Amino acid sequence: MPQPNLHMQQPHLRLNPWGPFGLPLLLSLLLSLGTGSLTVAQPTASGEYLLKAAFLYNFAKFVEWPETSFADGQAPLTLCVLGQDPFGSALDALTEKSIKGRPLHITRLSQPSNAGDCHILFIDRTEIPHTHAILSTLNVKAILTVCDDERCAQQGMMINLRTVNDKIQMEMNVEAIQRTPLKVSSQLIKLAHVIKENR
Repeated sequence: MPQPNLHMQQPHLRLNPWGPFGLPLLLSLLLSLGTGSLTVAQPTASGEYLLKAAFLYNFAKFVEWPETSFADGQAPLTLCVLGQDPFGSALDALTEKSIKGRPLHITRLSQPSNAGDCHILFIDRTEIPHTHAILSTLNVKAILTVCDDERCAQQGMMINLRTVNDKIQMEMNVEAIQRTPLKVSSQLIKLAHVIKENR
């Protein structure tokens, strides 16, 4: 994949109501253009989370999990949603895709204590008040935590997909990632707004 051009003028990619099977192309295009945000035209909850589903799917291509995170070479990569699920059917449609040769499995959770088998964990906004308890439960496991609420990355989550001025911006807490066995591609880090964690 070509290296991102960080000096390229930021494009405005407008939301096209593609079917979910076209969604993985969005972040690939984003990465090739070298920008960390997408503009959403006339954003709606469904349109916003179609795009965020594309981000979640593509994050897995730029993250390495230790071999011990999988039962075997054919075990699925599990994407979990903690709390209310804002994605609707967008994530379920992605189960026909694969990640690095592994099938993609979607799980909805009501308790962080059930997240042990997750590889990516999206924390719904309704759960953000419980951030400290959630992170204590995960206990620096190899689980990529993703949220989309104000300052949730500063509170210890790894990636925040904020919607600001009709743009989805990616914030990344590199310190939180470094406390785990996860390895995140430098290419993805360059595309994020790296933030510092509140102490």
